[in-house]
Amino acid sequence: MTVRGRSFSVVGMGRSGISAANALCRRGGQVVLSDGQDTKGLREAVANLHPGIETVLGGEVIRPGDTVVLSPGIPPAAPVFQEAHREGGEVIGEVELFHRLFLGRTVAVTGTDGKSTVTTLTAHLLRRLGHTAHAAGNLGNPLCDLLDSVAPDHVVVAEVSCFQLISTSWFHPLVALVTNLAEDHIEYHGSFDAYLRAKSLVAANQGAGDWFVRNRDDPLLSSWATPGHDLCPHRGQNVLEVSRRGPVENGAWFHGGSLYLAHSGVSRKVCDRKDISLPGGHNTENALLALAACFPFEPDTGALAEGLASYRGLPHRIEFLRELDGVRIYNDSKATNPHAAITALRAFDEPVVLIAGGHEKGLSFEDLAHEVDRGCRHVILVGETAERMSREFPDTLALEVVDDHETALRQALKAAAPAGVVLFSPAASSFDRFASYEERGDRFRRMVMAL
Repeated sequence: MTVRGRSFSVVGMGRSGISAANALCRRGGQVVLSDGQDTKGLREAVANLHPGIETVLGGEVIRPGDTVVLSPGIPPAAPVFQEAHREGGEVIGEVELFHRLFLGRTVAVTGTDGKSTVTTLTAHLLRRLGHTAHAAGNLGNPLCDLLDSVAPDHVVVAEVSCFQLISTSWFHPLVALVTNLAEDHIEYHGSFDAYLRAKSLVAANQGAGDWFVRNRDDPLLSSWATPGHDLCPHRGQNVLEVSRRGPVENGAWFHGGSLYLAHSGVSRKVCDRKDISLPGGHNTENALLALAACFPFEPDTGALAEGLASYRGLPHRIEFLRELDGVRIYNDSKATNPHAAITALRAFDEPVVLIAGGHEKGLSFEDLAHEVDRGCRHVILVGETAERMSREFPDTLALEVVDDHETALRQALKAAAPAGVVLFSPAASSFDRFASYEERGDRFRRMVMAL
């Protein structure tokens, strides 16, 4: 992609917008970076920008004919999204921009849950295999921040969200991986079908020589990348499968307490499940997905086993915080939808005391209601969704609604005593009271460690 001398309108002064603007300006682009808000934090952010960037706060600026780089936080229904497509010469996002400027290989990871774990674990495994691998993207460190340090022989493992994928057109990863699919972000996309179509864009440009990893155990994904599938059609790419339920022809699978890699029906054992520190069946699945993502790099099973044994996971994902008077406390703030909370509950063999609730996204709690009935001894609810959850959860469940997280933690510890598990897994996003799930999880961690 030629940048020098071209004009770019970058809309949104979040991490990805700042990263994109800096990358373009350093390469000779004429950049205006704007944001509809004008806050102290944004004014402080301006100080870290390349001096050649023109900035506008308090209004979104789109110069006619510019290549427009849109923030992933701008939904398709927003007026500025439509203005960008009407006035701009082309509309892309930061992920698309990175793809056009990076000459190396990319492994792209998307899905509803497990993206960050699979992304960081895949990069960890690739490094054990001798590759220079970077994990970035929707994790919080923008892809464009890598552009000044990566080389053509490097591998970038990119976590890409549905918000980022809708602004891609040429994005073409060597490996495209979808972890799982469940209802989420309906308020952004407008429908579940639109959400699925956004996810399918991860493999839209793949063809012969590329690799698509699908989770065979997921009812929606099991048919993706097969002839005739309208969402993610087969275009000659190699298809890899993962399953916790038995052997696959090509990919990774689990049986009898061990993980295997398969090629043309021939399987090699990688390691035993007990050698991996991450708890829960969902992390068995995450490990299989990461193994499959490494398949195109001709991996050595011994190095993969060492990588799986040495990986320690990420904060806010069923993160063990401490044991207090016989009660074990876990932080799962990353559970921003019901599907993620269900996964967390299934990671425990004993009934837990659940703290849930957060920003109302209009998602169904029906499946979560069945799971809490099965897997919880007590539920504490807080936040915008608390009242609806309390109505839709079973009447037989021990349940209470409280005003704040401090009270929720105090009541949860009381309910779990003298021995048990307290799980903070909100099943909703953080935006009712926090800027991000990280801020929410950090706050919960501080509360727990201060006890």
